[in-house]
Amino acid sequence: MTHATEQEAYELLKRLDISYEKVEHPAITSVKNVPFSLPGPQVKNLVVQSRKGKQIYLVILPDEKQADLKFLAEQLNEKRLSFVPEDKLNHLLGVPAGTVTPLALMHDHDKKIQVVIDAEIDRKDTVGFHPNVNTATLIMEFEDFEKVLDDLGYTPVYEQL
Repeated sequence: MTHATEQEAYELLKRLDISYEKVEHPAITSVKNVPFSLPGPQVKNLVVQSRKGKQIYLVILPDEKQADLKFLAEQLNEKRLSFVPEDKLNHLLGVPAGTVTPLALMHDHDKKIQVVIDAEIDRKDTVGFHPNVNTATLIMEFEDFEKVLDDLGYTPVYEQL
């Protein structure tokens, strides 16, 4: 198992010529009660799996939205969803819980993860993600984030979540 590094996140963005604003901050493990604000709309990233763990989803929601796993399961035609256990998360993305970011998708070598983005997220605005560590957030244009997904071989699904 390889650990995702901050450096590889920056190298990915540099290779794709994506500009971003880096905001350093105290460690964030949840978007609840963050004692500071970041520029632009923020999101939260959840990794969930189907009942038998066969299908895995990286779900990106607006930070103020509560994750409703039952509703999410219905939207994704699954019977039930649960959070991926931390050891599996480390194996899939190379990051611990509280540091999940789509910038770690380069570690999903077998392409087991389906990226699901809440359709309410404004695709004409900016979005912020951790660079594989939870002490910084990189703010970039959403369309640049889509370039990252495309480069890594992911076609996101947009759903009303």
